[in-house]
Amino acid sequence: MTGARPSVRPAVAGLRTPSGTTVHFASLMALTFAIAATIHWVMMPSGPAAWTREAERCQVRSGSYLGRPPEPRPPEPRPEVIQRYDDFAGCLADRVSDRVLWTAFALSAMFALAVLLYRLQPWWRIRRQRLVELRSADDPELTAYLRSLVVQAGLPRAPVFLVDPLNPRAGGLAFGHGHRRYVRLDAGLLTLFRTDPTSFRAVVLHELAHVRDRDVPITYFALAVWRSFLITALVPMVVGLLWLSWQDVPFRSSPGISWRTACLVLLVYLFRNALLRIREYHADARVSAWLGSADPRLCLPALPGTVTRWPPVWLRRHPRPASRVAALAEPVALLRPGFGECLAAGIVLQLCYVHTATPLLAAGTPFHVFRLLSGGWGAFVTLLVGFAAARGAAVTAVGRRRTPVARWLLRSCFGLGTGTLLGERLSLSGLGDPLPGAVALVAIGVLIGQLVLLSWWVHRCSRLLHRTRLARVRVIGWFAIGTAVSLLGWSCSPLWSSPTNLDRVPSHLGRVGASIADFGDEAAWTGLDHALLLVTWNPVVMEFAAQNLALCTGLVLLWVVPLLLAHRTRIRFALPVGLLGAAAWLVFDLAVKAAMRETIPLSERATDAFRAVLTAWEFSGLLLAQFLVGAAVAAVLFRRAGLAHALFAVATTGLTVSGMIWAFARLGTCVPPLQAMATRCPGVTSGEYAATVLGVVTVEGTVAAVVGYLFGTTVRRVLRRWSRTRAPKIVRTPVGAGTPKPGRAGRLVAAVVATASVAVLALPNSPFETDEESSDPVAEAERTGSNGTEAESGTASGRVWLRGGGVGHFRAVSSATFEFAEDISSNAEVREVRGSAVRLSEVVTEAREFPEPPDSRRAELWDEMLGALDDSARRFVDAFDTGTLDWEALRGVVESLERGVRRFEELLDLWCGEYGDRVLAAC
Repeated sequence: MTGARPSVRPAVAGLRTPSGTTVHFASLMALTFAIAATIHWVMMPSGPAAWTREAERCQVRSGSYLGRPPEPRPPEPRPEVIQRYDDFAGCLADRVSDRVLWTAFALSAMFALAVLLYRLQPWWRIRRQRLVELRSADDPELTAYLRSLVVQAGLPRAPVFLVDPLNPRAGGLAFGHGHRRYVRLDAGLLTLFRTDPTSFRAVVLHELAHVRDRDVPITYFALAVWRSFLITALVPMVVGLLWLSWQDVPFRSSPGISWRTACLVLLVYLFRNALLRIREYHADARVSAWLGSADPRLCLPALPGTVTRWPPVWLRRHPRPASRVAALAEPVALLRPGFGECLAAGIVLQLCYVHTATPLLAAGTPFHVFRLLSGGWGAFVTLLVGFAAARGAAVTAVGRRRTPVARWLLRSCFGLGTGTLLGERLSLSGLGDPLPGAVALVAIGVLIGQLVLLSWWVHRCSRLLHRTRLARVRVIGWFAIGTAVSLLGWSCSPLWSSPTNLDRVPSHLGRVGASIADFGDEAAWTGLDHALLLVTWNPVVMEFAAQNLALCTGLVLLWVVPLLLAHRTRIRFALPVGLLGAAAWLVFDLAVKAAMRETIPLSERATDAFRAVLTAWEFSGLLLAQFLVGAAVAAVLFRRAGLAHALFAVATTGLTVSGMIWAFARLGTCVPPLQAMATRCPGVTSGEYAATVLGVVTVEGTVAAVVGYLFGTTVRRVLRRWSRTRAPKIVRTPVGAGTPKPGRAGRLVAAVVATASVAVLALPNSPFETDEESSDPVAEAERTGSNGTEAESGTASGRVWLRGGGVGHFRAVSSATFEFAEDISSNAEVREVRGSAVRLSEVVTEAREFPEPPDSRRAELWDEMLGALDDSARRFVDAFDTGTLDWEALRGVVESLERGVRRFEELLDLWCGEYGDRVLAAC
């Protein structure tokens, strides 16, 4: 099979996709250094147990418990939670300077050793294999032919050809460092120059392809990093764990560290092998392009004829012959996204995030830095998905047959989500249960669904860019796509940066949702109030999206980018429909306010409950209008452009209605038909109110638009099918069809609507001032929820409290109480009893200065115990010093002491029942 071969690395819309070698090399470097940093951080010469004790002590001092599974506690205001975490980070910051320096020194040593091995490997190979440089005087014909192959390969500089006179194999090897390249020719290969020049040419071109692809320095530096990792990270890790075992140090997490480290080292080894395999595929594809043929007999003459099943492919340094032959037939398939590649990318990304964020956070970085790190993680995840979708578009553009893009994208997103979950469970920072919980699995499923939708959008935009020939439009288009993907990832995906951290979210949102539903009971207006409140004042939307400028801007870009990239923007129908939806909402809103004025007195309408209910009815009417607008646009416009136009029409409705809601809030009392609440004329509002309303409308309206679009397309297909069966000869032309015309006006209108939406969302966050209280039910729910109580619980936070110093105080109080009680019961010298009472009072004072247990029941028993024991000791000391120590005073001392001992026993039973007797054996 001969003929012109396609480019080895195709481009989509002017974007040249990087080779798989580069991608695997970047993943290998990031993974190796992240794992090495964590190993050195944990296995510092002081030992991992010391670091664990410091972290637990700081958790107790700050009250910010990071244990797993999470412990139910009364909800706290977010500023207090952030302050607790900042206190925890500040506590650790005073203790980690030596650990940071040690980790930086160890990574620098690892990098220096890798550079040294990389620079020395050509010299060592030449010396060990006794290679001899091939000169022109030795064989002029051979050297001239090699120079012609170098010209054919397009190399600006010829590599140094070396001969291995003792190797009978008919092979070669490209190696070197920097700009110094070598190509080794075995003695058996030189004999093929005379006997089989075709095979000789294919083998030499294969090695020159490695030089042309610039994968020689990448490959050998990766091998040098792998060897340096084994020497500077793995060996100290093994020695440290053996030392702990030999010293019999009670460190409970050492088995978890051992098996996780083994998995991570195996993962690095597999990435190294994948790098060595993928470079062979790309070299074969380049040789096939140079020869203009995909015949394995011409491109792969030295391929072995026998195939063994062991070792499996993921342990091989070279691909199987059958895989190399299959890749020759369709070289662009090397660029298509796949499950395995995205699975590995997800594992690497999560491990790098955890193993990089944990030391930084432990070094004392404040809470907002953690939010920035998680936002960067989310943006990187979505960019990976966008990159996979762009690669799929590249394969589709140059492929010779119809490619299953949907299947590729689904596999890629599923692989990335699964890799994220596996990466978190393999990290050395999470030594809890290796099996994920139900919440983590549901969270990953939601993340995969979001990534699938986003990858489909990127793929569609990539196809639109592929049809554009203007370089300026391509650059602007890719910038807009990257911005939209980054904003959505930055705002949405950080929630999934640590799936197991989402365990508290369902209970928190459930409490907030229950508090919101209570407004319906308080208002008692209609039976629909509960449902409308939970739908419109959705806790998830209000918690994460109400004032999220990045999320709302990304959602705006979802429709404005396709409209601006499309050749024709048919918005003549979408714009009037959007305005008509806003007019319909106005009629609905006036009817609701009229019904409320007729049925509810003004004094009752001024409550927070009726404000929330009225807002819920207004938002519900808007969602219904947006649903109908999306369905109407989808039922009329073309299938390929309908979603972007539906989102545009819905955005027009939302922007118009948001402006009317803000105007009614300011001028409603001034116009009697609009009056619904007791406010001043005009009302005092700010830009934050309009931004909050538009934020909620944007997020919930997008969902309504997508659902309406799906409903509208379904109705259109049913009606079209029915029309064909009734009158097959009648052809109905949808609105917007016919002779296409330039869409400059449509693009201008779309840009204006998008700019106005983003401008309103970006209004300064000044407080919403009015003469009445705010009607935000979520804020009210958080205020009321913080005063509630929760069921008692132990688990991880209690363990941390005990190990972080609680056991020491518990033991001291127990010893002092026993001594005081023993002196009283044994009729000891009165002065000795006073001394034991003073010691008990001092121990209790120190215990009171220590933070109380994290859960409510144990904290209550702890306070009652300390109070009773302190009262008993002080009574005895006061009676002795004042000379009033009689049987009556002694009876009061004993009763108080008995009350404290009973609380002590109850607390001891709680802890021993939860954690076992060994935890408190000393008590």
